[in-house]
Amino acid sequence: MSARRRTAVVTESIAASPEAVWQAVADVTRIGEWSPECTGCHWVGPVQEPRPGAQFVGSNRKGAVHWNTRCTVTHSQPRKVFAWRVRFGISVAEWSYRLVAAGDGTRVEQSWRDLRTGFPWRYVARIGDRLLSNGARAEHNEANMRATLSALKRSLEFR
Repeated sequence: MSARRRTAVVTESIAASPEAVWQAVADVTRIGEWSPECTGCHWVGPVQEPRPGAQFVGSNRKGAVHWNTRCTVTHSQPRKVFAWRVRFGISVAEWSYRLVAAGDGTRVEQSWRDLRTGFPWRYVARIGDRLLSNGARAEHNEANMRATLSALKRSLEFR
């Protein structure tokens, strides 16, 4: 079997302040507005805000397949970064938004890292890749991340 790419990173320049971008991406209840796969999220547990340890559930859809994931915020620094780890029985991925002020706007970097390693998870990951994306998950996620950042840009620039 050939090696799978286990990361994806995309960037987009948005004509909005780092504060405005961070407020948008750290509000997990809005993720479904921009993502082609995540249809929505909601906070769960005692912490209902973007800070480390807070948890949320993400609802996802790919074609006729629907699934939920449990996510835990791992890093949250206003105007700089919002990151979380995704669990689907096991830890499956880490996602983040990193923000850098750039002129009159913000350079946004969205990243994904696959955590499904070792036996048997690397084989389960390959099966999941085929079922959910008709190809490699990294390439699928990269395309979705580009669409997400493009939609986020439209949302923030045309307010």
